[in-house]
Amino acid sequence: MASTWFIGDIHGEIQLLDRLLEQVGAYGPEQTVFLGDYVDRGPHAREVLDRLMNLDVPHECLLGNHEVMMLNALEDRGYGYSPMELWYRNGAEATLYSFGSSSFFSFRSDVPEKYLDFLRSLKPAFLVDLGSGRKVLATHAGVSPAIPLADQLAMQNHRDHNAYLLNRHLEPDDSFLWSREGFFHSSPDLWSGCVVVHGHTPVPKMQRFALANGLSQFHFVEDDLGMRRTRRENRLVSVDIDSGSTLSGRLTALGFFPESGHDLPSARMKSITVTREEVFPRDLGLVSWNRPGGDAVRH
Repeated sequence: MASTWFIGDIHGEIQLLDRLLEQVGAYGPEQTVFLGDYVDRGPHAREVLDRLMNLDVPHECLLGNHEVMMLNALEDRGYGYSPMELWYRNGAEATLYSFGSSSFFSFRSDVPEKYLDFLRSLKPAFLVDLGSGRKVLATHAGVSPAIPLADQLAMQNHRDHNAYLLNRHLEPDDSFLWSREGFFHSSPDLWSGCVVVHGHTPVPKMQRFALANGLSQFHFVEDDLGMRRTRRENRLVSVDIDSGSTLSGRLTALGFFPESGHDLPSARMKSITVTREEVFPRDLGLVSWNRPGGDAVRH
């Protein structure tokens, strides 16, 4: 059965990535979409980039905020702060060590151009059309209420993203590569007709946020998936698949399997979470879009 899969924040965890790719590959997916944050914190950023750059199956790699921080540091671009210092505060040392560098300055001089070309080619967002009006919007952190969705989808790389923020006097937290509270509190009308699949916020952190703010529309599958539904219609509008790889030793993929024979265009949703020792497959049920380009409902 045809399927499209999404893989959350990897952060240099090559063993988890290889194990998850093996599991997802068994389904023969039509496409696999990676949601960004391939580098930093975990020990094998270079190996992760090598794996992604050499995949021989249909895939799309998106930009994460850690790739933006890395590129901004290397290109000396910032927003009123030191881009090198910001990157270091967010796990850069592990990335440097994975490339065999002991300092930022030696790394900036020696990093092979093929890695920079790859990072500079990453799109900030990607719209997946499963057919018959079934659309999934993949972004790193969600949708920003400060940036219209059309503008978000029009950006082609990190430079487009940076220029947009600077020209409109927006802070990084306003971006869909960093957004958390803004996205969690925003109206799903901002992305009507799509289910958003994102990473960036580890699911336990989303659980704490939902509990502290009384957000009953958020539902969780252990510490691996955070699903948001509308209060009244119980419509599925977004799924967080950041299992917190470097903190938890877990990495999650989410798959959509289009189905026919229902009153509404539908897809079965499944997930796979891996650790170094175990695999946790889940059938999450049916997602139905109630009209082409319309809203999505989970039954």
